Amino acid sequence: MKKYFLLLLAICSSTLLNAQIEKFQAAYIYNICKYLEWPSEYTQGNFVIGVLSSDPITVELKKIAETKKYINQTIEIREFKTTSNIAKCHVLFVPEKKTGDIGAVLGAIGKNNTLLVTSKKGAIESGSAINFVLDKSKLKFELKKANIINKGIKVNSDIEKLALKKY
Repeated sequence: MKKYFLLLLAICSSTLLNAQIEKFQAAYIYNICKYLEWPSEYTQGNFVIGVLSSDPITVELKKIAETKKYINQTIEIREFKTTSNIAKCHVLFVPEKKTGDIGAVLGAIGKNNTLLVTSKKGAIESGSAINFVLDKSKLKFELKKANIINKGIKVNSDIEKLALKKY
């Protein structure tokens, strides 16, 4: 019975930790955007945050979108089921399970001014601009400023102070 309880506790803790991670990732995405400036043609209409595939972070992003704005733009959350469905968006989050498709993701983004955000070790070297990592059980992010600038997005240098690692 004690072994069963410990196993159940471990499963519940893991689930709770994952739910908390998605909540923090969503908050990070929203707050990181405050340090960035998209080209003028991206300041009209909704501020679109896309998520590749179905992922629990979508729920957390939608909670933020209900009460927050990006400057004066309404935040819209879109799920793209496959890389071929990816449409123009300001931010695209690629969950860990889909990071293997990053080449196709970059092709789908093309020349759009899209901030690519991932959450898998090594993704920053594959083209991501922001990559979430766990550091001593705390969520942090890596930053590759060149990948942001190459997408035509202006970067406030203060964001570098917040990054765990800069490339």
